[in-house]
Amino acid sequence: MPRLLWPAWRWGRRTKVAWTGWTARVLGLACLEGPGGQRVRLERRAATLLAYLGLEGPSAKASLTGLLWPDSPPTTARNNMRQLLRRLRLACGGLELVQADTERLELGPELNLDVARLKSAAQSHAHSHILEAVHPEGGGRLLSGFDFDDCPELARWLDGARTAVEGWIRQAREAEIERHMARGDLTTALMQAQAWVQQEPESEQAGRHLIRLHYLQGDRGAALAAFERLRTVLSRELDVTPMPDTLALVRLIEKGTQLPHPPAASPALPLSVLRPPVLAGREAAWRQLEEGWNAGQMLFITGDPGTGKSRLAEEFAAIKGRWFRMEGRPGDQDIPFASQARALRIHMANEPGVKLPDWVRSELSRILPELGDPRLLSPLTSETDELRFYDAHVEAMRLLGEGGAINVVDDIQYWDKASSKIFFYALPRLLDPSVGTARQPRIIDCYRRGELPSYNQINIRQMLESGMVRVIDLGPLSPDDVRQLLAGLELPGAEAHAEALARYTGGNPLYITETLKHLLETDSLHKDWPHRLPPPGRVGPLIQRRLERLSPLALQTAQLAALADSHFRPALAPAALEVTASAIHAALAELEAAQVLVGERFSHDLVLEAVRASLPPAAARVLHGRLATVLERDRVPAILLAHHWMEAGSVERALPFLLASAHADEQVLPPEQAADHYARAAALMVAAGRLEEAVQARTAEARCRTRAQRHATPSNASSRSR
Repeated sequence: MPRLLWPAWRWGRRTKVAWTGWTARVLGLACLEGPGGQRVRLERRAATLLAYLGLEGPSAKASLTGLLWPDSPPTTARNNMRQLLRRLRLACGGLELVQADTERLELGPELNLDVARLKSAAQSHAHSHILEAVHPEGGGRLLSGFDFDDCPELARWLDGARTAVEGWIRQAREAEIERHMARGDLTTALMQAQAWVQQEPESEQAGRHLIRLHYLQGDRGAALAAFERLRTVLSRELDVTPMPDTLALVRLIEKGTQLPHPPAASPALPLSVLRPPVLAGREAAWRQLEEGWNAGQMLFITGDPGTGKSRLAEEFAAIKGRWFRMEGRPGDQDIPFASQARALRIHMANEPGVKLPDWVRSELSRILPELGDPRLLSPLTSETDELRFYDAHVEAMRLLGEGGAINVVDDIQYWDKASSKIFFYALPRLLDPSVGTARQPRIIDCYRRGELPSYNQINIRQMLESGMVRVIDLGPLSPDDVRQLLAGLELPGAEAHAEALARYTGGNPLYITETLKHLLETDSLHKDWPHRLPPPGRVGPLIQRRLERLSPLALQTAQLAALADSHFRPALAPAALEVTASAIHAALAELEAAQVLVGERFSHDLVLEAVRASLPPAAARVLHGRLATVLERDRVPAILLAHHWMEAGSVERALPFLLASAHADEQVLPPEQAADHYARAAALMVAAGRLEEAVQARTAEARCRTRAQRHATPSNASSRSR
């Protein structure tokens, strides 16, 4: 078993071996339990440190220190970490619960941690063992009673971790109930449902199982009583009414009829809450955009997630002329030139009449194989070779931009380093006044505040100092702005909640619309403001509840789209999910109606993050494997196939693609990017235990690094004439 897992548990025979070390619990009551029965309560940061290492594995010490003490100077934070580790060691008589060196932290081998045990069981699909890991005190709530409003990044991690853990437990309960029902053991299934309802009384999923099982055992009265208890809890705790499918189930039970199969999809949400008709509270930002546009500057819009950066950019571009949208995606940073390749494809699709010179097509085929065979090209072994490669991108962007279309580029915080280098090499050449303003591209970029990688921050800062760009920072909406937004939605009852919505959401437009969707789906819009909602500013639980309303196939389709990311398209889904095309069409329609997907994209990054969090590890491995199988038939980068096979747990299938990717990169990419790919391949080979291949990859990496050092990146070199 992996080193971090407790050796005292033997899953195969369902027996416990006597444990002589210390047990740590972070699910429910956070504490340490010693071999003699003694119990020590864990302080907030100590419990979080154990939980993080149990879920994430060995981690960089600097990263964890920054998460736990974000406002402390580095020296103070490091001292705090040393003191925390010392207190943990003293609490258990000198045992090293956490092993530390100068670089990283990991759980000690003698520690039995409940959340690590639960994760291992989830990864091996051992549903009964997942439930065994959940202690009665506090149930499966991770770090119950703790919050981290003073540590925003840690709070965000905890939200995702709690969602994942609760999803594992929920899926395990569901699977165990279904397993016992399939065997005809309704009594055990009923006991499982009762235990679930006891732990999560507000869970409609649990409540429906209990209602159904009481009825299937012939106790109609107990089924209706269970429904009344569920309805009371939902009203008292969440201030909502039961979902339509719960009500439909109860109506059938009241009539004594046969129970239904899974319910039909919920009705579509109003389109106005997906894209509010009124762009409220952005008058000042609009004026800044106008000033920058008139000055011929490149425009950057930044702000927190959900503040409406993309919407503002698109609205502004629409009044200025023809425009099209490009975007960075979360997986781009792992694939050199992924963002640039996507942008060029969008450019060429929107300008089909533009004919690129042969030399440009030839150079671009290094990252766009559809333009030629990159294997026929010589490696980029000199500065002249690299300049030709970079200048080909400048020429392509110039020719494709002469049609005058405005480029709205979203989420540039995800752009990979290689693409960013090309873009910022090209930009001053494209904005050169000597070429004339009529031929200059018009670009509006959007990015999340505080999330730009350092290589982008430096470039934008330099261009800002030169006056070439303007940055517009979006803040939250004021209470008056919120009232204006709600008035434009024309939703009866919405304006009555203006003050409460402004206070609860902090004026974040996305949080406002997601909260409205929750009120609509729970039939609460016309009622008083709910007494209980998730903590202000965190819409993950509201989005998660919306996902729970989806049919199983619609949710699985969304999960597939989340894993496929920028390579998702509907044609992948039938083969990957082993269903008919018509079934996928219905699932996609349901996802559109629920405003999870808009076309092939997620309606927002936060929705994408919630979908990923809803996917248990075992199910993710299956979907990664199916994706890899389907994508092998397409011309996707080898590193992407390696990624999916690695995530599927199939190292042997991944390694050939790792090697193919690294070798190909050395032939067609600048040596710096080829070296990065070799380094990534070597790291994965080490993790897979293929040490010989790892040494070869490191040797090749060193060869590429040496080549890269021989000549500088062509950031200031002048373009060559052809």
